[in-house]
Amino acid sequence: MTYTFNYPNTPYYLPTTTSIDISINVTGGSEPSPITYKISSSSPNTTLPSGLSINPTTGAINGTTTFISISPLKEYIIDASSSTVLYSSEPVFILVDYIPIFNFPNTPYILIKNNNYTISPNYTFGNKIGIVYSVVSPPSLTDISLNLRTTDGTILGTPNISSNLTTYTIRATNNNIIYDTTLQIAVEDLPTLNYPNDSYSLTQNEYVSIIPIETSSGTNPLHTISCTLPSGLTLDSKTGEIYGTPTILTTFYDYTITITNTIGSDSKTIKLSVVREFLSPPVFSCENISSDDFITNPNIQMRRKAEILQYKQNSSNLTKQQYLSLLAKGKGPYAKRAWATQGDAFTSSNTSGLTQSGNTLECNSQNRILCKPSSSSNVPGPVVNLCYNPDIKLIGYNQPNRQRINIGFKWPYKGGN
Repeated sequence: MTYTFNYPNTPYYLPTTTSIDISINVTGGSEPSPITYKISSSSPNTTLPSGLSINPTTGAINGTTTFISISPLKEYIIDASSSTVLYSSEPVFILVDYIPIFNFPNTPYILIKNNNYTISPNYTFGNKIGIVYSVVSPPSLTDISLNLRTTDGTILGTPNISSNLTTYTIRATNNNIIYDTTLQIAVEDLPTLNYPNDSYSLTQNEYVSIIPIETSSGTNPLHTISCTLPSGLTLDSKTGEIYGTPTILTTFYDYTITITNTIGSDSKTIKLSVVREFLSPPVFSCENISSDDFITNPNIQMRRKAEILQYKQNSSNLTKQQYLSLLAKGKGPYAKRAWATQGDAFTSSNTSGLTQSGNTLECNSQNRILCKPSSSSNVPGPVVNLCYNPDIKLIGYNQPNRQRINIGFKWPYKGGN
């Protein structure tokens, strides 16, 4: 059988700066001995690229390519001779070109959703016509509304879908010489921060938790505050929650909380104050009010004021006539009490809710709430109405010692005697 041989993987696309060893493949007969291999004189190209040569004993093409070796695809025919007998190979094709090394220097890329981007690569040896770029994995960038330009590897577009940090493999192909590089891309919304209310009045010694509303926090958000919170309160740097038990009273003050992530920041200013704890809790009563009503702390405080201010004035220096004068003017500790017998002339500004039956004045169940200006009790400052509502039960109030004064009637007056 006649001896035949070839170079099985032709064409060969050889990168620069690479050690090369291309062996022959015997396809028929047996190799004669002795035998010599060389480029055939009938070959279209008689010189191999710089740095490459044929081993005359084995027929292998080997050596190390350089940038001087760069050459287009060329055809070669190799002859093998033994004495006077010649054996020729099938054509072998060889190309030498550089490796299209490139990278994306700023990876990872954290992109803001709905913003326009152009991400250009860096090239080690430059970019030339004929190099083709493609996405290897994931299959494409279109899942986040980005595109790869195949002529230069530029990534561009307006991402409109949020995505976690994903690794993409991009390939450059230069005359079948391949180079792969990777980059990471995430798409996020700008961080936004808000709280349910703009102002919070906190109660001293009562636990509070103020949780923010965040439409987006992005990757590893950090929350900071413009100044120190009231004593006992803490800002969670990860979630933005303000929590704790305030211990010191403060007036309203502006606190600016800022959320920051890898792509931006947002701030929100809220007002906080700490007020004194209630002296008594809200009280429920079943008397004279419906089961759905509650007596609140302000009601109790008003009841205490009205009760206490009855006895605020010092009466030790008032004569009987002075008391009667105050009574006639609707002032003094007895302003809301009056007695009269049949035939007596009764004049008072506090007759609302009073009816006369025989010799007795009785209080109606309606209009039981009596209001007087604070000036009637000699309270300094702006005049406000103080209301006495007997339906509000006193809590935490000690009844003062009452000073009884004989003004001509038995006290308390029952009427008829």
